[in-house]
Amino acid sequence: MNRHLIRIGALASAAMLAATQAHAVTRIRADLNSCATVQQTIIRDGSAVVRYPSKNIANYFLYDRYESPQRNCPIGERHVAHTVPAKDNPRCVVYNCEKIKPIFPFGDRFND
Repeated sequence: MNRHLIRIGALASAAMLAATQAHAVTRIRADLNSCATVQQTIIRDGSAVVRYPSKNIANYFLYDRYESPQRNCPIGERHVAHTVPAKDNPRCVVYNCEKIKPIFPFGDRFND
């Protein structure tokens, strides 16, 4: 009986793995693409890792994951606008999900 359940579980797990599609996060260099291309890539794929050169350190790249403004952020987070330097626009607007800071932080006060 246990072997039968193990086989069914293994087959179900294999079927679920085969049915789910692995989705790699798109990566794009902002300094090599126009602002419109960066924004369209993020919207098309839902999110993307955007790389861009640092202003302060030569040959050093910064990166972050940016989300489509059309997607919902997880509960407790909201869209926050950021800018990245694109090929045609030094202040290309992209969005990131960030935690919401509570207006009244009661939790800190009562946890003492």
